[in-house]
Amino acid sequence: MEHAIIAQHALAQYDINVVSVSPVAQSGAAVFKIEDYQGLLYSLRVHISKISTLEKMWTRRDVLDSELVWLDALNRGTSLTLPVPKRNRQGSYVTQVDDISCTMLSWVEGEQKQYFTSDQELKSTAEMTAALHHHAREWQPPSSFIRPTVHRERIQNALDLVKQQVQGGLLDAHDVQILEAAGEKAMALLDTLPKTKLTWGVLHGDIVPTNIVFVEGAANPIDFGACGFGPFLTDLAITFTFIHPHARQQYMDWYGEHFPLPNDSVAQIEALFISLMLIGMRNALGMPESSHGLPTHVQKCASREFGRYANGEHFLFTGTPFWE
Repeated sequence: MEHAIIAQHALAQYDINVVSVSPVAQSGAAVFKIEDYQGLLYSLRVHISKISTLEKMWTRRDVLDSELVWLDALNRGTSLTLPVPKRNRQGSYVTQVDDISCTMLSWVEGEQKQYFTSDQELKSTAEMTAALHHHAREWQPPSSFIRPTVHRERIQNALDLVKQQVQGGLLDAHDVQILEAAGEKAMALLDTLPKTKLTWGVLHGDIVPTNIVFVEGAANPIDFGACGFGPFLTDLAITFTFIHPHARQQYMDWYGEHFPLPNDSVAQIEALFISLMLIGMRNALGMPESSHGLPTHVQKCASREFGRYANGEHFLFTGTPFWE
């Protein structure tokens, strides 16, 4: 079925008098903006990914339900403005249309941006991230809670898929050798990290400008679709892919005023940065419009962050970022 038809079938299972259904995005899921007769807005997600290389676990019913269980806990346990998950008439967070899962959330009004545009936005994002981690440190997930984990297997799978592109002629062999050397070094460090209440837990997993809504200057997270278990510093590493090196130390300082940073935080963030970039390359390979620019992207990464990291040099606060 077409995504819009699936959305209509899903909507019939909620107590909402719908006025309009508007498609707004399609990536890990097809997202529709819903308005009811009271003027209330919702986000309906049809969990069909257009990323062919996306891991299948992200659309499992129990995994999707767990995302909304955490989001409900965050709404009750923090002062952040967040999407509120909505149950269907059967009392479930996940609605099935044949074998397709759909979920419904309240719509968060506010300003979204493609990039960070001020120090105030960065400071507020750092404080928001610390608030999420404070909650995660105290929250005990139920026994049924299942979300993906940042670990060696997922990073290795991404690296293996990237390496296959050399045989097909898409990527340069020397560039990929550098990616592999950096990836192996990053995975080795991540293997040694302790899993304590101060360093490890449930995290958002994709705190980037497009997944933040600014409400009266305060940053509030949306799109928890990538949430899962991992080092808390994962959230800083993914944000740093949108922050220039010269601004990252200040961001860490703002975050550190609200949540403790481990002594080796720079080494951890660099390893996570490399790992997340590899996973991002894997996803790009599953999107035809993204894979066209991948050879240039990989070349820049190999000659910048990945190359320096493989050579034992720090890159977090200096050098030219991969996007320039």
